[in-house]
Amino acid sequence: ALVSVLHTSVSAWAQAPQPPAAGNAPPLRAGSAQPGAAGSGTTTAPAAPAPAAPAPPTGAAAPAAGGASNAAAPEVSAAAREQARAAYGAGQEAFGAGQYAAAEAHFARADALLPAIQAKYWRAMSLDKLGDVPGAFAAFSAVLGDPKKDELGAEKLETAAARQRALASVPADLQITTTPPGAHVQVSGVDLASPTPLSLRLAPGRHVLVLSLPGYESQTVEITATPGAKLQPTVTLQQQAAQPAPPVPALSAPPADVTLGTLDPPAPRSLVPGYVTLGIAGAGAIVGTIFGIRALGDKDDFNDAPSTRRADDVERNALIADMAFGVALTLGITGVVLLLADEAPEQASARPATEQAGVRLTPYVSPKGAGAAATVTF
Repeated sequence: ALVSVLHTSVSAWAQAPQPPAAGNAPPLRAGSAQPGAAGSGTTTAPAAPAPAAPAPPTGAAAPAAGGASNAAAPEVSAAAREQARAAYGAGQEAFGAGQYAAAEAHFARADALLPAIQAKYWRAMSLDKLGDVPGAFAAFSAVLGDPKKDELGAEKLETAAARQRALASVPADLQITTTPPGAHVQVSGVDLASPTPLSLRLAPGRHVLVLSLPGYESQTVEITATPGAKLQPTVTLQQQAAQPAPPVPALSAPPADVTLGTLDPPAPRSLVPGYVTLGIAGAGAIVGTIFGIRALGDKDDFNDAPSTRRADDVERNALIADMAFGVALTLGITGVVLLLADEAPEQASARPATEQAGVRLTPYVSPKGAGAAATVTF
């Protein structure tokens, strides 16, 4: 009888359902029911579907462990999967609350624990919201270069591609410093009027800088400007070897029959630079007004039917209007000063005879664009 009872108990235990072993939980994909602890055999309620970009997928399930990402990394532990899910959920909440720095940190942690295209995409969106142009450009490039990018869907892929194109055109900020200062700078064959130290904006791409200063060896520096990067090269110029001074010819007295003439009086100061500067300022004000009106119209269109393209139009037109008004204000003040200010006689006589007042236009050339810079001499 005892043997019969033991046999019956062992048979009942063998036929009872066993909990799944750790690491063998069924694969979970975004939007499916989110499991509890790995190997527990319990599940929670299904997550709500994610809204369309750029809003975060509130309530959507985290990148699944055991899905496509898990197939590429089967060694990820159950604890790491749970931590990735928790980090992804925290990133969703932070993004929805406008806490983009915290959201970027959570999505980066989730992707580090369990690589997933969804975490990469929302990390890129968080960096874009923070205004980190270099970081966002690199993150969107990583998303578009990921072999599993099609898992995002057509809408998110289009958003990522559009933001990458927009960020690719953002110029880099260049601050050049030399030791000693006052060096002349040439960028990609274009001479700059201001000496070092100076700041300028460069189109993304490769550029060659040539720095020269009398008494010092010229230096050539190659830089690669990435979108939104902040470049701060410092160049130390080397002094040239001392050269023997050429002999000075002896001065002879003028012949007795030569009469030295007197210098002609200086010509009156020209007002043409002032009028030209005010004319350019007026043109800048007109351009700013036109693009300002267009920006207001695009904003009304965006309020009626929001879209990424209309948002970009509003931002672009508003930026052009701000730049045009800034140019108009700067040149307008300069023109008034040129018309009303009196030049001191000693300053006028100290000006070299070859220097003439006027406006000089310097072309701006880059691998992907061109323009011009105006220099007013007075």
